[in-house]
Amino acid sequence: MTSTADRLARQQDREQGIDTNKKAVMFSQQDYETLRKQCLKSGRLFEDNCFPAEPTSLGYNELGPHSSKTMGVVWKRPKELCSNPKFIDDGATRMDICQGELGK
Repeated sequence: MTSTADRLARQQDREQGIDTNKKAVMFSQQDYETLRKQCLKSGRLFEDNCFPAEPTSLGYNELGPHSSKTMGVVWKRPKELCSNPKFIDDGATRMDICQGELGK
């Protein structure tokens, strides 16, 4: 897309609530604001009980805990990867996250 067309598409997405969390659906009753407040109050980083940082969260069969494809996987926090991590940089589009691809 051209920059003008891209800008208009993003504006339309925002107006429809696509670029925001206005229409976010909670997973397993996890409320972001509640979790955030709990973490800030306790001084601890969030750890997701529904998706723990362990091999079983990667999948099963080919990606299971004893798979050669997942051997050596090391779980890291964003700050362990770079000094200034950003979840979303310069806005988000529906094409930013696609199955099998992330961060392109």
